[in-house]
Amino acid sequence: MQRSDIDWKILRGSIITLVVSIAVSGFMVYGSRYFKARMYQEYTRNDARFQAITSRYLAVDEEEKLINQYYPRFVELYKKGVIGKEQRLNWIEVLRNTGMKYHIPTLNYQIKSQEAYTPGYSVMLGRFKLYSSKMTLNMRLLHEGDLFTILDSLNSNARGIFSLDHCRLSRSGEIKKSADKPNINAQCEMQWFTIDLASGQDINV
Repeated sequence: MQRSDIDWKILRGSIITLVVSIAVSGFMVYGSRYFKARMYQEYTRNDARFQAITSRYLAVDEEEKLINQYYPRFVELYKKGVIGKEQRLNWIEVLRNTGMKYHIPTLNYQIKSQEAYTPGYSVMLGRFKLYSSKMTLNMRLLHEGDLFTILDSLNSNARGIFSLDHCRLSRSGEIKKSADKPNINAQCEMQWFTIDLASGQDINV
């Protein structure tokens, strides 16, 4: 069959239909791939949002557990004066009351300004900072037992926590058996520790 023998009028419709079918098929293939790519992007974006929301939820849940676990202890330390502003007026009051209650002949004190304290080991304090206030006690005592009475009273009644650096005791002279005559001179140095916000803001509990 020669080309001149082909009746193009009859084939024209079929060829047009074939070309249109190929074009539509190609468009559908392209469209399906484009749609698939868009859906994958949408899936990736939504999955990332889901993971982020899940992480935030787990973080909030973990934070709530930590608050429930540690907040009561935090409040307890705050009430004891370990966390928050230093309670030096309370320390002085406890010393005066102890001196009067146990008839300590002489009980003098000196408290230096509060300073930032850096321990000799690593401590993770976050937004908080550790401070210390150095206190020096000069005492004239009836006997050495008075020293333990004073320290025990501070430990039990004063708001805060302290570390005793050292104490020096010496006889004031000949031993006197009078109830109001001191026999021992004592000097002690201690540090009162306080944990407070590094920003200096007040802690509200």
